[in-house]
Amino acid sequence: MAFTLFDLILGAHDAIGTVNYGVSSSGSTIELKDTAESSAHADDQFRNGTIFFISSTNTSIEQNYRRITAYDASSGQYTFSTISSAVTTATQYAVATPEFGLTLMERLANDALRSLGPLVYSARAIASSANQRVYTISTVTATGGAGSFGKYSRPFRIDIQGRTGSSADNPDWLELYGWYIEPTTAGAGVNIVFPRYLPAGRDVRVWYEDHHVYTSASTARIDERIHPELAILALVDRAYQYRNSRSRGAQEFDVQRWNDAKRQLAEARVRWPIWRPKRKPEINVIGGEDISGSFTPPWGGIE
Repeated sequence: MAFTLFDLILGAHDAIGTVNYGVSSSGSTIELKDTAESSAHADDQFRNGTIFFISSTNTSIEQNYRRITAYDASSGQYTFSTISSAVTTATQYAVATPEFGLTLMERLANDALRSLGPLVYSARAIASSANQRVYTISTVTATGGAGSFGKYSRPFRIDIQGRTGSSADNPDWLELYGWYIEPTTAGAGVNIVFPRYLPAGRDVRVWYEDHHVYTSASTARIDERIHPELAILALVDRAYQYRNSRSRGAQEFDVQRWNDAKRQLAEARVRWPIWRPKRKPEINVIGGEDISGSFTPPWGGIE
């Protein structure tokens, strides 16, 4: 089952202790009533908090969350911003207190994912043309991350289809050497300059690093290279960092919990490291083997 933004935010609320669970007795597109919760809390205790729809006979509402606009303690009724389909009886749900509002948690979640990066992506960004050495890659061409390779993180490897007739399913990639990035102004596409003309009509694949794509949809998948527990601990760390900054370090409990979160996150980074390809060292040993590929590009392998 995919790990989503919904799971990430709910998991962080679990770890922080700001969530309560229940089962609905009735509902609509704007309300959920849990008679078992009547008089268990105070009026509007959950106002501006978040309601999570975990499991329901109406599967279309699962993995969705909404901001709570009111809570009536006497009936156990939550009112929330409109959802696309009605809440049914026996819907399993969770409610988080307004301490960490939905908009804030979405922003903190994206901050946490970026803090775990960058991740490695590849994109067939261009096709080679005759008599052309300079290729412009748009800042929105990339299919992974924020689509900004060459601007915020430079490409680190470029491949080309190695022979005429190679296809998308059998590209026969060969690595290119000797290229460099030409600086550009803000908002302009990145120029990649090759030392000589490339064979025309070949796909060119760019490897680059970028941060996790920004997401705000509850059902958006978190990149599978990031272990769920690692992502949750990164969000918990960000949440306590935010709360500690808001209180100017005045709450001793928050300081201790943030220290615990930082320790647990450091351990999780070791336990669940994010895969990255091995990088060639950017050095050249005089009189020895050229291990950087910068000085003697092997052009002869392309037909």
